[in-house]
Amino acid sequence: MLDAATLDSLAAAFAALGRLHREAPDETALRGFRDLIEDWPLAALEPEGKDSAAGPSNAGPSNAGPSNAGPSNAGPSNAGLPSAGLPNSGSSSAGPSNPGPSNPAPAGAAAVGEAGTADASTRTRWHGGTDAGRAATGAGMEQIRESARAGETPEEIRRDHDLLYGDTAAARVAPYESVHRGVDGLVFGEATLEVRAAYQALSLQAPKLNQEPDDHIGLEFDFMAQLTLQVIDALYGDDAARAEKLMTHGTDFLRDHLLAWAPQMLDLATQHAQTHFMKGVVLLSIGALDSYAELLDLPFERP
Repeated sequence: MLDAATLDSLAAAFAALGRLHREAPDETALRGFRDLIEDWPLAALEPEGKDSAAGPSNAGPSNAGPSNAGPSNAGPSNAGLPSAGLPNSGSSSAGPSNPGPSNPAPAGAAAVGEAGTADASTRTRWHGGTDAGRAATGAGMEQIRESARAGETPEEIRRDHDLLYGDTAAARVAPYESVHRGVDGLVFGEATLEVRAAYQALSLQAPKLNQEPDDHIGLEFDFMAQLTLQVIDALYGDDAARAEKLMTHGTDFLRDHLLAWAPQMLDLATQHAQTHFMKGVVLLSIGALDSYAELLDLPFERP
């Protein structure tokens, strides 16, 4: 049986990570994410082998401001992370996500404290995932803490993001599925078109359609977040059939796309990332994929 609380936690994690893979955070978003890391919605395995417990953040109060470009019409985000989501394409009858009986979710679950149906202070941390996945989550959380302790600046993180994913230079690690799975290693391959079709089935599309590939890892993460929010919406609307249909779509997408290439790509990214912050984002992403794969009983094969 689908559990809205678990799905809410997964939506929060995937949305926040999707945005950070797409764009490096500005000062406000960086401060906000560091503040919220202790409320990360997925459980971590600490070095001692114990589940992490939510605790107060030492990064100081967050002044995160509003984000104007969430990927759905569910409401404004107050998390301050940069816009990097999948806007509605208007190509189907799928309506906006509005999970919960009274408090609509922010658009695209833009950050940990603003995703899904509950804020970070009330969300139930999901203790799913394998030990290896929760260990990756714990290591990722520690890297984000170390980023704060080291005083890494938005400029340093932006430079690392640029060199890692090729924002303005040659990428150390290509963030596109088609590059990793295509025979010729080029963008806009068959995988790109398959991913585009999966988005369109939920009335979503890449923000720069036909200009940038649809199969960026950040967009694929954001897609899983939005699909999950739609499942929650269906559950609150007592539409079990739609919820199951959406979960089948998500299972197919996770198995046939993200799990088919992202583990290897993220492993490369852990080797090439130069800042604690980007290493943390990558490790948290490994943990998130492991958690969702376990929920759906899919194999998660690490390199």
